[in-house]
Amino acid sequence: MAVRLRLARSDLAVAVAAVAAGQQRLDAEQAEAGQMIRDQYQQQNNLLPVAVLLDPHSTENVQTRLQWSTTLFDSTQAQIDRLTVLQRQLNAARIRQTELKAKVATARREAAANLKLKKSLEGRAAAEEATVAQLVRQRKTAEDEAATDVAQDKARYAQLTKERASVERRIAARIAKAAAERKRAAERAAAQRKRAAEHKAGAARRSHSASKHTHRSRHTGGSTSSAGHGFSFPVAARITSPFGMRFHPVLHYWKLHDGTDFGAGCGTPIRAAHAGRVAERYYNAGYGNRLMIDHGYFGGRYVTTGYNHASRYIVRVGQRVREGQIIGYVGTTGFSTGCHLHLMVWINGRLRNPMTWF
Repeated sequence: MAVRLRLARSDLAVAVAAVAAGQQRLDAEQAEAGQMIRDQYQQQNNLLPVAVLLDPHSTENVQTRLQWSTTLFDSTQAQIDRLTVLQRQLNAARIRQTELKAKVATARREAAANLKLKKSLEGRAAAEEATVAQLVRQRKTAEDEAATDVAQDKARYAQLTKERASVERRIAARIAKAAAERKRAAERAAAQRKRAAEHKAGAARRSHSASKHTHRSRHTGGSTSSAGHGFSFPVAARITSPFGMRFHPVLHYWKLHDGTDFGAGCGTPIRAAHAGRVAERYYNAGYGNRLMIDHGYFGGRYVTTGYNHASRYIVRVGQRVREGQIIGYVGTTGFSTGCHLHLMVWINGRLRNPMTWF
């Protein structure tokens, strides 16, 4: 647009100069023609033929005077013709000048409109560039936050895995201790039976009675259970997340959800799933407030239940609790996204799906 405007302005300048030059030439020719016509008028009149005839010395110059008059007339006509041509050229130059002025005006309007459009587009481009830059910053922030979340999730899962292993070791130690106590109890019972048998070896009826006492002793030292193990749910709430492996959509690996979540509101009473003894009570960064109850042997299997994320517990370590007794209240402590109870079950010190036992 700028080049077109410059060219139009250059052409217009040439046209303006041509008009000025043509006007100057025309003015000069008109002045010269006017002077010639004035001279002719002054020199030619109606008495010229009479003067020629009466002048005794003029007869010999008549032919010369007539030729001069004819030449003067021809020159005047040629001058008029040139004036006509110059006038036509000047008119054409003026028309050209007018056309070029219109062209320049059009080019100027187009250039102005183009400049306005360019500025508008530049403004839009700047705004869009700013928007893109903002989106890039937002994306970078989101990526950084996601990376932080991923790192935190990995660290938390590592902590939970480490905590699970530690709990299993402690339960295994308690199981070993319980097994040793059972063994010592069995040995004491066997010794008592042996002494009783020796004292009553002479009486068959008393020996038969001792045999029945021994049979009953084999069923002591642990709780019995029904086909459903006799355990009850610690809270009356729906299950919001079951036990099992989960695929993490960001980290792209499988993670174990090591318990069953019950969607109970904060403050809901938590009840012991079965009678037993409180084995542990402490706070963990991942599980929040934790409580574990050892329930002893059921069908030869040692059972432990764990309660997590509680707001608080109202029983102490070593305390014996009965089934259904309130032991604490639902909360959202530790790595928790809301109020719920995270119930865990260990069978012989190994983590199991709680719903296979309840």
